[in-house]
Amino acid sequence: LLYTIKFENTMSVSASRAIRRFFHYGPLTASFIIFLVTIITISCILAATPITTFRLPSGKSSWEHHPSWSSFANLTVFLCFVILTTYHFVACMLFGPGFVKHDWAPESQKIKDKLQYCQECEAYKCPRSHHCRKCQRCVKKMDHHCPWINACVGHKNHAHFLRFLFYSSTGCLYGGVVMGNAAISIIFYTNSHFIMAFYFNTISRFVILIFATGIAFGVSLAVGFLLCMQLRDVSNNTTSIETWIIKKAQWRHKILGTEFVYPYDLGSKWANLTQVINMTNFAKGDGYTWPVVPSTDQYTFTEEQRLQKEAKRKRMIEHTIINSYNTNWFSPLTLKFPVLFCVCNGIDDKYLEVKVGDQVMVSRWRKRWLYGCVQRKGKSKSGQLVEREVAGWFPRICAMEIAEQHRKQD
Repeated sequence: LLYTIKFENTMSVSASRAIRRFFHYGPLTASFIIFLVTIITISCILAATPITTFRLPSGKSSWEHHPSWSSFANLTVFLCFVILTTYHFVACMLFGPGFVKHDWAPESQKIKDKLQYCQECEAYKCPRSHHCRKCQRCVKKMDHHCPWINACVGHKNHAHFLRFLFYSSTGCLYGGVVMGNAAISIIFYTNSHFIMAFYFNTISRFVILIFATGIAFGVSLAVGFLLCMQLRDVSNNTTSIETWIIKKAQWRHKILGTEFVYPYDLGSKWANLTQVINMTNFAKGDGYTWPVVPSTDQYTFTEEQRLQKEAKRKRMIEHTIINSYNTNWFSPLTLKFPVLFCVCNGIDDKYLEVKVGDQVMVSRWRKRWLYGCVQRKGKSKSGQLVEREVAGWFPRICAMEIAEQHRKQD
């Protein structure tokens, strides 16, 4: 009953939205991997040691039934991993990360001045929240946007996500060992493994077995590495985004000759871990306020973020656009310079459409790409035409630094 109440109080997305989340390359690929590893592993377990066997004892004319308890235990353990992996996988999408309410705002103007304002949501960001361009919402205690669940990992589903990583990596390792043993048994065929060879008696079935074994070990290694990174962050009561902000804060304070105090580190690894991992399957708190160390307050980290963004703006270099770019992979620019198509930053990266004459403030540089922001006119939620900042990556050959342009003109 208590779990049901908790479930009803923490539902953050509708059933239709959760279903739409599933029909995406990430969840569909993850589901296929779970299905493939499950089916092949179960086949290997049943082929190696069937749950029930019938033997004809010497001197008797009737068959005796002999249950195989080792096979039954083996199958039960693996199915537990499958069920728990599937449950937490679905729960990550069903509960969602937890979004900041559109109308959320502190009553005090003094506190509002300490917060960040989201131009996309046209609302204040609560402490530890970040705007996700994929979800198009501000996410409470956002860790990252995960393509495999087609949703952000945030305050509400972080505990489910950690359990999903643990059960999937362990389950894939378990299945990989079973399937690897089956493959070895077939390669070094003996009479004791006749049933195993009968199950995989064609080249295509054996290839599928080898493929599933490789997938299982690969997923176990990759997901296990991600789990270790997540546990490291949770034990420090941080997220992957906050870890990067802390590094910049420590570097900035080192230059200033001051010491940066992270406000959410509760002093012990166990206290930090239990903020997310506990018996309720949900992180503690409401996602708006957090326990902090005595020398700080709720808005210390937010104020640090604002100072970092101000320093970032001062470091921006103004560029003028000399070649248009419309963000399509097969745009005239990418057809003219095919190398741009081959070395794009990634499918999930945000690209910026630019036109000749645009003035872009660039903050990040790569070999062939620049990241900058430009002012664009757009409609607000009230329907008014307003100017807002749009940022993204665009090809380096599209822009020229203003200072460089002046030198060429001179």
